[in-house]
Amino acid sequence: MCVALTTCPSCQTQVTTRVDYQIGTLVWLMCLVFVLCGLVLGCCLIPFFVKRFKDAYHTCPQCRQVLHVHRRSCCQ
Repeated sequence: MCVALTTCPSCQTQVTTRVDYQIGTLVWLMCLVFVLCGLVLGCCLIPFFVKRFKDAYHTCPQCRQVLHVHRRSCCQ
């Protein structure tokens, strides 16, 4: 996920967003899919460690306001 150059509506500063990845719905869905496919011996935990499956939270580095949340879905 790329960072973005934007103006924060909270502190009115032009910033490059900081991106934090958090577990979302797609991670749990992929874990369930792995379990249903028989990958139970720890392989079902792989989505919890891959950023590609997690939601990306863009925040202002100055005031820490969340500017945008990019939620992952299986249709992307």
